[in-house]
Amino acid sequence: MKEVSVLIRKVVRLQREEKLIPPGSSLLVAFSGGVDSVSLVDALLELRDFLNLKKLSLAHFNHRLRKEADEEEEFCREFARSRELDIFVGAEDVGEVARREGRNLEEVARELRYAFLRKVKNERGYDLIATAHHLNDLVETALIWLSRGAGLEGFLAFEPREGDVVRPLYGVKREEILSYAEARGLRWVEDTSNTDPRFFRNRVRMEVIPVLKSMNPNLEETFLRTRRILKDENELLEELSMNALKGAKEGNCLRVKELQGSHVAVQRRVLRLFTGVRNFSKIEQLRNLLKRGGEVDLGEGLRAVRKGKLLCLKKKG
Repeated sequence: MKEVSVLIRKVVRLQREEKLIPPGSSLLVAFSGGVDSVSLVDALLELRDFLNLKKLSLAHFNHRLRKEADEEEEFCREFARSRELDIFVGAEDVGEVARREGRNLEEVARELRYAFLRKVKNERGYDLIATAHHLNDLVETALIWLSRGAGLEGFLAFEPREGDVVRPLYGVKREEILSYAEARGLRWVEDTSNTDPRFFRNRVRMEVIPVLKSMNPNLEETFLRTRRILKDENELLEELSMNALKGAKEGNCLRVKELQGSHVAVQRRVLRLFTGVRNFSKIEQLRNLLKRGGEVDLGEGLRAVRKGKLLCLKKKG
């Protein structure tokens, strides 16, 4: 069936291009029970021999944010039983933690979920965590970062593999996942929070992207092509900046003269690499120190001080 072959073909192509999952790997799948993760597991089982997987297991984290959460947890347990897969289940009242710490709900949910996934991975001896992030997630994430004023690296969003996390559906569109699931007769649960307009990502998905797709029906493919171009250029800029940093670094200081003639893009990135600061206004304050004396408070007990020919990092006090 075409609906099945499209998704499988894209997963196979990504594996061949990126060597995402090394042969003989033990894979822990982040499993919500939604259509994305259900389709991912189904596809991985279909490709188990091709991928030469040593072991495939599921991990479900119950955020306890909705009344349906316990039913969804039971669905995940039953799905694992039906496929004869091990499943590990964790739970925490994410809403309560966010309220207690005065933090963003989505940020806390992600932090606790990944802490659980890595705990299981490390304690049970898995090699990698597989998530069901797909091409539409990539576009949404890039637009979110863009709206927040992120630079090039923010716009690039995420990679097919980052550390111990792999994303086999990276090049697959949401509509292709739905077509695959329907053609395969899969069952899944619907997360009602995915349509809650209180969440910024949902508004991007439901309000912004449909407008963009009305102007360009091939939005996802166009974005992926643009991203590849920008990634190559970002890698060149990173290489130039690393070389500039090596040429200017003197212990815990930078020789100002080495950077004054550099392109502004290189200056910004060198200063970010040197200080670890990502805030744009702070970076611009640091750039001003290349022109004249003074100091900038970097927070966390650090300050940058320009004196004479050197720009140095110093602890407060």
